[in-house]
Amino acid sequence: MKTVRITIITVIALSIASMMGCKKSSTRSVASGSSKLSFQLAVKNGTTLATPASDTIPGLVWTAGTADVSKFSFEARRNGVSIEIESNNLTTVNLFGVSPVTTYVTLDTGIYKEIEVTAFLDHSSTDTIPLKLTGTFKTDSGKTVPIQFDLMSDARIKVEEKNIDLNGTATVTALVDIALDKLMNGITAADLDKATLTNGGIVISKTSNSWLYFKILANISGCGHAEWREDHHDHGDD
Repeated sequence: MKTVRITIITVIALSIASMMGCKKSSTRSVASGSSKLSFQLAVKNGTTLATPASDTIPGLVWTAGTADVSKFSFEARRNGVSIEIESNNLTTVNLFGVSPVTTYVTLDTGIYKEIEVTAFLDHSSTDTIPLKLTGTFKTDSGKTVPIQFDLMSDARIKVEEKNIDLNGTATVTALVDIALDKLMNGITAADLDKATLTNGGIVISKTSNSWLYFKILANISGCGHAEWREDHHDHGDD
């Protein structure tokens, strides 16, 4: 009887040790590292853009633009937990540049779901124009005049994504594109023809052609388009 009891105790002890060993191994397999997530703001297809901003506005061509981004925010869920983190600012971003400047945050590796990325355009003073677009517009009389949009209000551009995998093997970039057709939604060539000219050009701001300004302002929050790019690290990187 004593021998049987010792055997049972031994089996139980070995089973517990085996279970503890399995648990420890599982913990190591999900241990977090870190991964870099970068942010950019640009005009959609800005590097090659030479076409009207909208099919409904023939003759309108945006050719240059700059932005001052106060910050980017990243909101998501990872392992069922809500995550929110903010980046540093980006100043004087060339929206039509070949390689827009970036800012970034560092996150734990893992799969992130229900993602929202928001670019904050804050008008902090009268000297700061957080978004400026310039181009040309051909009037109904056939004359080409310069056109300029100056954002003089706070605005947000938000994009969403279902999920991304930050596994530490690549730097993932969230490229927030400004879709110009969405930005000019609800505005026609006839509207631009009716705009008041300043020094021979169309200026759209809070104080000039404000009826057009507030139409564009209302479109900014929904003009974003998300693109995600992965830049894989070289094998020699640490």
